[in-house]
Amino acid sequence: MERRRIAINILIVEDHALFAEVLAVALGRALASELQKLGDFTSFAYATSIAEALQRLSAERPFDLAVVDLILPDGDGTTVVREIKRRSPGTPVAVLTASEHLSKAMAAGADEVIPKRARLVEIVASLARLLGIPTLPDPQAD
Repeated sequence: MERRRIAINILIVEDHALFAEVLAVALGRALASELQKLGDFTSFAYATSIAEALQRLSAERPFDLAVVDLILPDGDGTTVVREIKRRSPGTPVAVLTASEHLSKAMAAGADEVIPKRARLVEIVASLARLLGIPTLPDPQAD
């Protein structure tokens, strides 16, 4: 019996479109080789506000990972973190933010808080670990 292809479904809640797209491309590329071995692929959904994120949570199947910014145009991203954890407690949530209120994100239920000032390769490695994919090699380590 042939194994069915599975999409790893990732929600990115970020009001800076370019940052969200760069993150998706980098994460998608990093996961591609591992997922291709299994015949799987990555699917991304985007939200630029709390309202849009809550709408996505209602309209789509549960996400395998959510990446949430704390500072959004319509309020505090911890609202999204709490709602994801309420609806789907097993979904890993990473808060990726420039805010200094990192403990607030952990208190809301985030599994990991990553400062935006971190290198992209470090951010991607952290997100891959949350998905259960072993640590990816650092391409700049050599």
